[in-house]
Amino acid sequence: MAVFRSDQAQFTFAPEGAHGGYPEAATGVSDGAGTAVINMAAGLDAGSRQVTVDALSGVTAGEYIQIGNAATEETEVRRVEYVDGSTGLTLDAPTAFFHPDDDTIKVVLGVTEATTDKFISWVPGVYETVDTPDPEMAIEGRYLLGVGQKRNFFQAYKGQQTFTGSVGSFVLLNGWPLRFPIGKVNSIQVGGTLSTSTDTDLEIAAKKGDYFIKVDETTNLTAGTTIQIDYDATPTATTNSEIREVVSRSASSGAGFIRLNYPLQFDHAVQTSGTQIAPITGSPYYRHDIFETVDLDTMSWNVHMRDSGETAANDFNRRWFGGHCGSMSISADEGGLLTAGWDSVTFQDMVHNQKLYNKYDADATVSVINDAALPGFQFMQQISSADIGVPAKDGANGLTAAHGGFPSTEPYYFSQGSLVLSDRVFARVRNFSISISNAEEPRYYINNQGKGTRRHRGPSEIRENQREYSMSATVALPDSGNATTNDAVNLFKELILEGDYGAEGSADMSGFKIVLTFTRGSNDSITFTIPDDGTAAAGGGQQGAFIRSAAHGITGDNPLQTDVDILFRNMKIEINDSEPFYP
Repeated sequence: MAVFRSDQAQFTFAPEGAHGGYPEAATGVSDGAGTAVINMAAGLDAGSRQVTVDALSGVTAGEYIQIGNAATEETEVRRVEYVDGSTGLTLDAPTAFFHPDDDTIKVVLGVTEATTDKFISWVPGVYETVDTPDPEMAIEGRYLLGVGQKRNFFQAYKGQQTFTGSVGSFVLLNGWPLRFPIGKVNSIQVGGTLSTSTDTDLEIAAKKGDYFIKVDETTNLTAGTTIQIDYDATPTATTNSEIREVVSRSASSGAGFIRLNYPLQFDHAVQTSGTQIAPITGSPYYRHDIFETVDLDTMSWNVHMRDSGETAANDFNRRWFGGHCGSMSISADEGGLLTAGWDSVTFQDMVHNQKLYNKYDADATVSVINDAALPGFQFMQQISSADIGVPAKDGANGLTAAHGGFPSTEPYYFSQGSLVLSDRVFARVRNFSISISNAEEPRYYINNQGKGTRRHRGPSEIRENQREYSMSATVALPDSGNATTNDAVNLFKELILEGDYGAEGSADMSGFKIVLTFTRGSNDSITFTIPDDGTAAAGGGQQGAFIRSAAHGITGDNPLQTDVDILFRNMKIEINDSEPFYP
């Protein structure tokens, strides 16, 4: 008999354009009966669950609707949770994309799978286990005073739902998963050629989450062209450079729409000068800078399971949305590989593909099928092993495996790393671990979200609190030397100084700089810089790292080693590699 096996499960993720808006296009649908038109002067923002429409025609609670015109704009499918009067719709999940005023809505009976519609296809690295964030139900028995209860609860009631998962110790193949507990990633072309002579500009502003953009000139934007958007040679925390690939275009010349291989990470205004959108040619490599932001982008997770009989009709798919990366660890041990783990990710809710519930009548010994869709059932495209990695790489629309798919790079080896503490290179580092915590907090508000078909009692939103960084390392001490310059006791000296390098009576609590680098080859490395600007200085918002403990115990280790615990306030990550696209 066929069974579901762990080694046949496929886990993938994607960033969201807005909180809870899991990104999946729906360009092909089977039509049902019922239509409406969005009636919102400013349009429907990504992340919306309430939609105001013109008078409804055949749209009722429980039905599935396509929002958008698939020819030239973003489309998606959501389920109608309930209907408010004749002009209000509440959706089962927030929207992933912006939809303009007067955009079309129609009832649909199903979704046609298309490779270019699947955006939840990224993998964090090479993983073996996933703690899936299936709901924890707070079902509580309540006790009623009175005769006859025999000390047992009188009735059980449903409480809040929580969705928390993790992916532990996956092998890093690139920097794809690293930004989510930190902030944003800027991606720019380095090497190769940025074809400024064939550049074009946006004709209308593009919004975060868009995968259709309108440009002034489409001539040089054929399918398969890699493009740089808003190039900045010196990325900062305020720049918004990103790289995408053209999937298709609405016209071979002149103004028109181009479709991108996955949604934009940033808003992009119309530029009046400079190079805004330019093809990348030659043999480039790419630089990706991860900077801190206050508000973190949320993510969607997807788990696709096919049974051991490989029967597609039995596929089991689950999808969680609105996920905040509460904590992450990055570590390596001597002789091993650089790994990372999403230690805690809290989600807003989930959808799945399990529609029917089979209830057995014990007395009649017959199966009774409840044909009403289960709470959380949603039409969705399955993300199988053929879809993982960079979206849209199946050879269609001019795209080839060279433009995406599963990363083909080697991992980062511990032996390729170097650690600089306080401008000193430590050659005998046995292990290290960096921890990031955002202290995320689910919030449960009064907002009518529990009525209708959804039975949603999960968080209304999830908010970040104070961010904390720490680092631990085991360091075998360097060789001893001259007492005045003895590197072997520098860690002890740093411990005693407490990061204060001022003269007696004149404090200089600047801390020190840390640079941790793993180099795989030419133009292929990952660097963690602490503090984020590379300069530790005294004063609020300027300090670097501080050693909290570094016991030089007599443990029998030769040479002597110490376990170092370090506190620091911020960090920047720079990756150079051959991957043009970062989620």
